Amino acid sequence: MEIVALFGAGPKEKAFSIIKEICDILFPTTCINGIFFNDKEEWGKNIFGEYIIQRPSDIVQFQFEKLVVCAEPTICEAIIPVLIETLGLKESKVVPYYKWIRFNIGAHQIDWNKVYRVSDVITELQQCDTLNDLEKFYYKKHHRLAAKYLHFFEIYDRHFQKYRNTECVIVEIGIWKGGALQMWKDYFGSKAQIVGIDVEESTLQYKEEQIKIEIGSQSDREFWKKFKENYPKVDILIDDGGHTMEQQIITFEEMFEHISEEGVYLCEDLHTSYWDDYGGGYKNPASFIEYSKNFIDYINAWYNESIFKNNYPCYTHTMHSLHYYDSVLVIEKRKMKEGVCLITGENSL
Repeated sequence: MEIVALFGAGPKEKAFSIIKEICDILFPTTCINGIFFNDKEEWGKNIFGEYIIQRPSDIVQFQFEKLVVCAEPTICEAIIPVLIETLGLKESKVVPYYKWIRFNIGAHQIDWNKVYRVSDVITELQQCDTLNDLEKFYYKKHHRLAAKYLHFFEIYDRHFQKYRNTECVIVEIGIWKGGALQMWKDYFGSKAQIVGIDVEESTLQYKEEQIKIEIGSQSDREFWKKFKENYPKVDILIDDGGHTMEQQIITFEEMFEHISEEGVYLCEDLHTSYWDDYGGGYKNPASFIEYSKNFIDYINAWYNESIFKNNYPCYTHTMHSLHYYDSVLVIEKRKMKEGVCLITGENSL
């Protein structure tokens, strides 16, 4: 995680909007240790309910790897040399926002030199001829609000495409504003049944043709019992819910067996496994990451009797493969049998 300090300059509205982009979008991988502004009327004020705006002269008292200047390019060019000279900072530690912002956009190439705001990334991506159909919907089509990490789309398309234009049942936990449900409907086609699950009853408004809404908590085993009575089998389950360790583990335990024979189980935003606030923490045995590492033993249990007996043979018989990505685990199901090694060929050759 990179530790940065943010320096706002120029018109307050524009500078603060850039700062907010960093706080909202890059918070999982960026630790913000101080926000500064060149307008003394802002000093001491609270910003976004979390940070106190500091004086520029206090910058040297803070620890950071980069001082990110949040301003329009012309202002950055003028103010960076002043900051370096006045505060005695190394030139390598001061960077304009538009040169600092770089993040994972999946398997696409864009001209980062044309990126000055996050909105410019979308503009650049819209011009790519390498977008899959999920990305075309997300970046180009009219839809309700949705929030997805940009590198997830490649993962979705890789594991979900076999169900396109089939009579599949797709379940996503976590509805927010309903945009992702519309994306799945567009991607999987007119034969698909899309089911959204959320604790907020306000999400019922996002029900539409092909899209059903179920209200309940993913950490409530009784909810899942009733859900399985109404939906005999699920082809794809996407856990984008509350992201706590309890929620992810209970959802897996209740729903994995309820996934169809060659279905897909996807749990995303696994970075919360490294956060104490979500019940995780690095190497915390209670985290979903550590919990899921047992799955490696399950799919190899054929080769060790104690694993097979003492764990969950049902997983060994149904887990075909595990795919770990940045913040995502995909489990593909298939009827499994013990592997055998056969010898072929002729000894004389």
